[in-house]
Amino acid sequence: EKQMLARRAVTAFARRPATLVVAQRLGSAPKPTSAEDLEHITGLSRAELEAEMRGETLFDRNGLKGPFGTREKPVIVPSVNHFRAVACTGSTGHDEHELLWFNLFEGHKHICPECGQFFELKRVE
Repeated sequence: EKQMLARRAVTAFARRPATLVVAQRLGSAPKPTSAEDLEHITGLSRAELEAEMRGETLFDRNGLKGPFGTREKPVIVPSVNHFRAVACTGSTGHDEHELLWFNLFEGHKHICPECGQFFELKRVE
C-alpha cells in the first residue's frame, strides 16, 4: 500500500506542466493578477506588484547612470531601507574597473576605493 501511494505521488508530480516547473525555478512564473491572489502577498512584494498592475515601476532594477559622483555632487542611490548594497564599475571606457561591491548607509557618503567616486543613499518611501 505504501508503494502504491508513493507511485501515485510521483505520477501526480510528473503530470505537472513542465513549463510551469521550469518557470517557477527560474523566477519567471506568471504573476498573480486577481484580488484573491493578491491577498496572499504582503510587504514590499505586494507594493511592487500593485504598482506594476497600475503600470508603474516601484523598483528600477537597471543600473544607475549619470555623471561621475564627486564630494559636492555624489551619485544619489535611492533606497526604502537605511542601507543598500551598491556596486561600482568606475567610469566608462578605459576608466572602468572590476565590479566592486560595498554597503551604503543612510547619512554617510561612501567613496569607492578603486576610482574615488562618491555615493550617498537617499531614503524613499
